[in-house]
Amino acid sequence: MVTSQHYSSPPPPPSWAAAEAHSLPSPIDMTTDLTDSLTNLQTTCNRHWDTELTDALQYTSLGRIRHDTRHHWWTHSPSRALDTAVTRLRIGHTRLNAHLHKLGMTDDPHCPWCPTYPDTPEHLLLQCPRHHSHRTALLQSLYPLLLRRPTLADLLGGSPDPGLAFKILKHTRTFLHKSGQMHRI
Repeated sequence: MVTSQHYSSPPPPPSWAAAEAHSLPSPIDMTTDLTDSLTNLQTTCNRHWDTELTDALQYTSLGRIRHDTRHHWWTHSPSRALDTAVTRLRIGHTRLNAHLHKLGMTDDPHCPWCPTYPDTPEHLLLQCPRHHSHRTALLQSLYPLLLRRPTLADLLGGSPDPGLAFKILKHTRTFLHKSGQMHRI
């Protein structure tokens, strides 16, 4: 003899549960609360980042060029290689002998053409006689911009005027390209 099993659906909830659910206050709108919380968190993080970076700039070579934490749009160009070279010069992490010597990667910190001068970004851009003709062209191109004696910071985008910094960096990139020293930076 075959018996049939009877399956039944679960019983409906008691009417008191539905009545109680309707009596509770409406739920909190979490989207507004989360948005405010995320905005406050982002503001706090940005403020902390600005403070930390400003403090760190005082102790690095980049601090001679950059004095704030805002985005420096004028430091970017269409050439990644030139952007990389300028960034390396700005932070002091180059393949020039002075930096390689600090890292213990070379015995001689001096310029390959000037055996008594350290091979630094400043020497490369402003002093080395090997690049005199390119430097002369650079200085002549900067003359209309009212820079008679530019500093390393000027050449690497340190001007407080973004438009001027952009123009100067364009001429500095030309110097780097034409001097043939990109492989050393």
